[in-house]
Amino acid sequence: MSHAESAAVPAAPRVRRRWFPWVVLAISAVVMAALVLIPTENLDRGIRNSILFVVVGASGLALILWLLLASGLSGHLRLLLAISLVAVGLALYLAIDRIEYSGDMHPTIVWRLGKSRSDALESHRQQHAADATAFSADELAVRPNDCPEYRGIHRDGVVPDPPQLARDWAKTPPKLAWKQPVGGGYAGFVVVGPMLVTIEQRRDQEAVVAYDAESGRQRWLVEYPALFHETLGGDGPRATPTLADDRLYALGATGVLLCLKPEDGSEIWRHDILQTNHAVNLQWGMCGSPLVYENWVVVNPGDQQPPGAAAAADSHALLAFDRTTGNLAWAGGHGRASYASPMLLDVAGKRQLVVFDTPGLAGHDPADGRELWRVLWPSNFDINAAQPLLVAPNRLLISSDSGAAVIEVAEADGQWTAREVWRNNFLKCSYANPLLYEGYVYGLNKGILTCLEVATGKRVWQGGRYGHGQMLLCGDLLVILAESGELVLVEATPEAHRELGRIQAIEGKTWNNPAMVGPRIYVRNHIEMAAYDLPVESATNQ
Repeated sequence: MSHAESAAVPAAPRVRRRWFPWVVLAISAVVMAALVLIPTENLDRGIRNSILFVVVGASGLALILWLLLASGLSGHLRLLLAISLVAVGLALYLAIDRIEYSGDMHPTIVWRLGKSRSDALESHRQQHAADATAFSADELAVRPNDCPEYRGIHRDGVVPDPPQLARDWAKTPPKLAWKQPVGGGYAGFVVVGPMLVTIEQRRDQEAVVAYDAESGRQRWLVEYPALFHETLGGDGPRATPTLADDRLYALGATGVLLCLKPEDGSEIWRHDILQTNHAVNLQWGMCGSPLVYENWVVVNPGDQQPPGAAAAADSHALLAFDRTTGNLAWAGGHGRASYASPMLLDVAGKRQLVVFDTPGLAGHDPADGRELWRVLWPSNFDINAAQPLLVAPNRLLISSDSGAAVIEVAEADGQWTAREVWRNNFLKCSYANPLLYEGYVYGLNKGILTCLEVATGKRVWQGGRYGHGQMLLCGDLLVILAESGELVLVEATPEAHRELGRIQAIEGKTWNNPAMVGPRIYVRNHIEMAAYDLPVESATNQ
């Protein structure tokens, strides 16, 4: 072999090594393009974005390993590169407080610069002294247009006695009444008379907090040690409290159920519902708001057990506690919990406890929790979170990432049956609750507002991207609190998507349900809370 031939032998591996990064980039580009081109109906956006993160991360790691091990760079350069990568990684670790994710898995970096959210909240509360005056019992008597529980008195998101809202926000925009920091979590508000109540995460304490609805000033606070942490969903309690007669009930994400005196927050009784039920917590925590009827407060802890453990005979889907004493009154049904709240509905001529849990939709006897009927409805990650919607005397609409369906329930000779009337993939509500108005359902289909005909499931239109937000029905208008924190007004009509106005109400990812009493709407997320007065027609015509 000549000298020239021997010199050429080691060149081939180097040539192949030079092609390696281009191959990695090409494969990554093809995979990402294929993911982007797959229709949303066939691939969930959150799953798509998660796969994209994995592809980008794997490609980056492969390129770094190539640079360090196989690029042919000198030892000094590789050492310098390794030191630089470690320094950058350490700097990011020290600078980043946490990474938060939207409903579609878009990341947002929260930096450590300046005051933390907890510091900002505590500073604000110190500057604005609490008003420790107790509410009176007369003030807290529930009026027809109050919002004493999750999504209103019927848990359907319909504003009672709706005001005539102005339809041109460009001419008469909503007016900010007040805005301030709030503790973490995804609960909504109870609004009764002058009292505004929610449940928050304040450092390592869960806190049930009552505010003055007019000014936002804190009136009373009840804290207890509890911290639910989950990287993707975020920290803090999820379930909106419930006010019934002279009791306030609040459930934290770790399963602590409190019964409080609403005038001043005095504790009457408490339970750890997971401990009582011999069950473990869900991946994203307890989310079902307490439901009160007759002399019971009902919660849905579910009968889930640790991985590999057998089902526990003394664990049930539902628990009912005596409202006065706090004693366990009954436990009924079986099924792993999910993230929707129990509802008391008249279905097919009988009052029932309707629960959307991990196995699917079920109706229970409200006297003892006994299961009457069930329809299986599996969903991605066991997330059945949007509230069932009564669309006819014997029909319910359900929706999740698996699509939507109308279920017809019937009873004959004491035997209950339930069947699907229709099912489609046009409405995937995830955890955004749909609304019913004059024979049409309006819901956020993976963030896109969609109108369906209830009788057939036919998609009438879709338009407007609002993320995984929440909605209220005010007359013939949809008041949408978008995932972006924007407040949006849309006409509830099957004719077309008609957006009438929008404002930036609060900053940050917003999954919490708004509450509306008259023309005033209360909004919050895990960062801010605010009250806005929406313009009404009578005011604009003066």
